[in-house]
Formats: sequence, structure tokens, C-alpha cells
Amino acid sequence: MEFFEAIDKRYSHKERFLPDAVPMTDLEQIAKAGLAAPTGNNTQCVKLVILNGRDEVQPLCDVAPTDGMQTAPAAIALLTDSTGHRPPYNFEVEDYAAAAAQILLAATALGYSSLWLDSPYFDEKKQKAALAVLGAPDKYLLRVVLPIGKPDGEGSRREKLAFNERVFYGKM
Repeated sequence: MEFFEAIDKRYSHKERFLPDAVPMTDLEQIAKAGLAAPTGNNTQCVKLVILNGRDEVQPLCDVAPTDGMQTAPAAIALLTDSTGHRPPYNFEVEDYAAAAAQILLAATALGYSSLWLDSPYFDEKKQKAALAVLGAPDKYLLRVVLPIGKPDGEGSRREKLAFNERVFYGKM
């Protein structure tokens, strides 16, 4: 799929996924796209955990059940490690957001759908439980989980504001 077509086709898939397995080669290619994202001061604080198959996805789903995870055949969890940052610079948010965006586009380019899930892990108890499921040390934060699979149907898309409502030239 051409780059701008992937951008145009990407949406947040909140419906069911088909049970079709996602080949590990596709998940690795998608993960590599995330790791190729820019990173502040080259700290490379984003770590990824690939969950392939319902047996690996379900324990995380049990921690924070969401519609987007209930039927996903795969997922990629994005975690950050703040220990490599030197004050006053900490680019964890920017780094994981850039990685997540590239993962979402890569998944779309390969014909999959996904969804950005972060709010279920804002709860401290769910955060700790999710880290335990992922086998991650306490120094990490689970920032976002991206379920990945083939959509079971068309999937609903929210309308975007018109270009001229969001883009200005020279000044606002």
C-alpha cells in the first residue's frame, strides 16, 4: 500500500476482529516500523512486547477489558523506561507517541486494523497488573496497547474536521 493511502485508510478500529492469526513476520515488520520512529536525544526508551495469539493477548485483556482487545488475535504493548533520561529532558511521551503512530500506519499498510488503547492503564492497579502480565520491571510504564488484526466488517470511522478548519497559513 502506498504511504499516503495508508494514512488515509488508518482509523481506530473499535469493533470485532476476525480470529485469523497474524503472522509473526508481519508483527515484527510492524514493530520495526515503531522502533524506526524518532526518539528524543536518541534515548530509545520505548520497548515493545509483541503478543501473538489470544493466549498471549487474553491475560492483558483480563487486566483491563476493552472492546478493542476482546477479539484481537495479536497486540503490541509499548512501554517506556525513564531511567535513561537526563533532566531536564524527558521525551517518553513524544517517543512512544511517535512509535505508536508508525506502528498504526505500518499495520494499516499491511492490511490490518488497530486501535490506540492507553486510558485503561491510567489506573495504578491496572498498570501494575499489566506490567506483571508483560513481565516488565517496575521501572517501566505501560503507555499504550495496540490490538492488531483483520477487521470483522467495515468498522466505523469518525469524521475529521475539514482541512481549512485546522490548517492556517502564516498565522492563525
